[in-house]
Amino acid sequence: MMTKFIYELQIVFELILIQCKQILPYWLGGTLFASIISVFASAKITQLASRIGNKRYSFVQLGIAAVLGVASPVCMYGTVPILSILGKKNVPQYILAAFMISSILLNPNLFLMSFALGSSLALLRLFFSLAGGILGGTLVFVFFRNTAFFNFDHFKSDAAQDKTKIKKHFVKDVLKSIRITLPYLIIGIVLTALFDRYFPPSLMDALFLQNKALSVLFMASVGVPVYVCGGGTIPLLGAWLDAGMSRGSAIAFMLSGPATKLTNLSAIKIMLGTRNFVFYIFYCLLFAVLAGLLTNFAY
Repeated sequence: MMTKFIYELQIVFELILIQCKQILPYWLGGTLFASIISVFASAKITQLASRIGNKRYSFVQLGIAAVLGVASPVCMYGTVPILSILGKKNVPQYILAAFMISSILLNPNLFLMSFALGSSLALLRLFFSLAGGILGGTLVFVFFRNTAFFNFDHFKSDAAQDKTKIKKHFVKDVLKSIRITLPYLIIGIVLTALFDRYFPPSLMDALFLQNKALSVLFMASVGVPVYVCGGGTIPLLGAWLDAGMSRGSAIAFMLSGPATKLTNLSAIKIMLGTRNFVFYIFYCLLFAVLAGLLTNFAY
């Protein structure tokens, strides 16, 4: 009995080592790149976004806002002060919506880590993160042109607070990022090893292969309670893809997860209020499902 336990433990440990070799280089590269942007470019990103002031609909400016959102390395609680500052500078709210949604869906660290799943899936994630911001901004322009979508009354937009981002020491920022993301990454790697060893293939067939459309819907729904940290989900997604999950299901999970992550939702709820918050949730889940179905159709 003890010999079998040791044997199983050894196999799981070997699977963990394999996952570490595959994932850690992308995680480390993404962490360093995100810290470089955080220390040296966050203020520039905010400055560029503040120059977007066209009240009329502009697809080009929406695209710029979405790109700046994806390039922003800060978490949602860092994005809120930025949005507040931009709102006080009369940046149109449909531009703010595009920036916010794209920033939530993807950041430089997560984009580089996604290459561990393959370059095509990483680029698809980038495309849909930008498209989600642009489409979301367009809907805000159409339906909230004469009403407020954001409410920043609860936030103080102190510019000095934003400037502290520049003064952060690079090493300190890297260590902070490692401290926040590494535990979730380790948990994801361990869960992946256990999944590879013990999850029944027949159940994988039932979940992901028998009906790919339902698989997309299932993964978009699973992303709501399961998604905690983007880096931690990368090894799990890799295992699920190897087991037969479609790329569309992976995309649905990668879009619905960060959009509905609990730590993000509390900040978003304060900014949007109840009615607009419901609009945001409905939009993000519907977009995740449609993006997943479109990906499966394309492949």
